[in-house]
Amino acid sequence: MLEKQTSFFRFLNSATEDPIVAFGFLCSINEVTLAENLLIDGLESVSKQLRRFISQEQGKMINKRGEQKCRILIPSSRLLFGVCYHKDVLKAGECYVRVIQNADGKPRTIVGANVLIARNPCLHPGDLRKLKAVDKPELSHLSDCIVFSTRGPRPAADMMSGGDLDGDTCKLIARRWAMH
Repeated sequence: MLEKQTSFFRFLNSATEDPIVAFGFLCSINEVTLAENLLIDGLESVSKQLRRFISQEQGKMINKRGEQKCRILIPSSRLLFGVCYHKDVLKAGECYVRVIQNADGKPRTIVGANVLIARNPCLHPGDLRKLKAVDKPELSHLSDCIVFSTRGPRPAADMMSGGDLDGDTCKLIARRWAMH
């Protein structure tokens, strides 16, 4: 864990000097407008706000009682909207995930990976589900969301604390995934 935290601090420090790292950081904290300004006007144009956000991120590692807590961005994770598709194309235990890569802005489909899905907020261990990511060409028009199966005695989205997909967000974590 200490190695991951050290790597995270290096990532934060390099964001002030490397525009690619800065872009990734700004996207990960949902500062899309600032990331766009970075692309258009360069790193210097956003350096003041960037330093402020980095300082805030480091401050979040200390709780209100002054105790340290571990807060680390996980690059191989995404915050996605959960949806169901009106056509029955996924089997029970499967999901479809297509994400836009920060590096090149192109959508990629995650295929053949076991993914861990957590509802946000995750209030109970039952809010976690392990699903198999599969490719379904008929879903390729969707991106930055996770499509759940509606098959089975109880759909996966419903098993996660009765998720009704009315704007629920899900955190996706995959160790290794193949992109198409």
